[in-house]
Amino acid sequence: MSTYDNILGHEMIVRQLERARITGRVAHAYLFHGPEGIGKQLLALSFAQALNCSASSDVPCGTCASCMKISRYNHPDVRLVASEQYLVEAGLLEWEKGNPSAQIKNEQLEELSGLFRHRPYLGGVKVVVVVDAHLMNDHAQNRFLKTLEEPTEDTVIILVTAHPQSLLPTIRSRCQALSFAPLSRNVVVDFLVSRGQDEAKAQLIAAMAQGSLKRALQISDESVLEDRDDALEMVSRAVGGDLADVIRAGQEIGKGTGARQRLEQILDMMELWIRDVIVARIGLDSGYLVNGDRMEKISGPWVEADEMDLVTWLERVRQTRRSMRFNVNPGMALESLLLQMKGLA
Repeated sequence: MSTYDNILGHEMIVRQLERARITGRVAHAYLFHGPEGIGKQLLALSFAQALNCSASSDVPCGTCASCMKISRYNHPDVRLVASEQYLVEAGLLEWEKGNPSAQIKNEQLEELSGLFRHRPYLGGVKVVVVVDAHLMNDHAQNRFLKTLEEPTEDTVIILVTAHPQSLLPTIRSRCQALSFAPLSRNVVVDFLVSRGQDEAKAQLIAAMAQGSLKRALQISDESVLEDRDDALEMVSRAVGGDLADVIRAGQEIGKGTGARQRLEQILDMMELWIRDVIVARIGLDSGYLVNGDRMEKISGPWVEADEMDLVTWLERVRQTRRSMRFNVNPGMALESLLLQMKGLA
């Protein structure tokens, strides 16, 4: 059994990569881009396994010594580059001093120079996977550009990102770009059902997940399902109420640990609510609704806002989500968003 069997919904990209591997036409740099939580990083690691697998068939096998080392992140020829925050959350880095950085630092990229100077330790291919490559600032990107401009024959670099437009054009132009589409609703439903989820609930979660397995797993938690009602109430109170409601909402989100993740979930739900109101307003079939089982809750400022206000709200939510890539205060970010929306109501 190949570890490619764990990749859901990206069969065409898998075939393209395997064809390149088998024919000896692997690019020295790839850009895997697409929405978050759809399997880009998983496929990047599976491809690294394929390039280094010692099995004679079913490559990558996932069970040989090389494949096992890659899955455990301790293969000497395969490096994972990511922000400190990501590494801590993934359990790959111990952290005791303050808050880990949300950006990929220049010194992390400089540490790769030793890898590039030597031939592969185990005789395969050196692979560097950069997770959330958009988290490199311009200085780090310019440093990394030198690496892309001087490729070695035995090295493959894979940049993984949901925001390719945040990368320098010179970096994008030196990579072979592979675009990953959101997973189909049926794929997400089947995945959830295989994990014991009730089918009716799986259908609802899949609609809300918008093709992302990561988001589907987050939503399958009951508390996250409750977040969509919280998001609706929060916007209704803040936009239709007074400034005190806006400040209270920001303080509520900013409390305690996990504030950033909770805000991201709230933003996801807000975006889906606004989208549904737009869908209902322009008269599309109810099958296009994500929150079809809760549409009776829409009232107040949602009803009074015109289509242009709704579209502007939607863009404000997306701007706030983009700002979360940096070290912004979650409570203040939400407060700023709600104040902007209140000014538009």
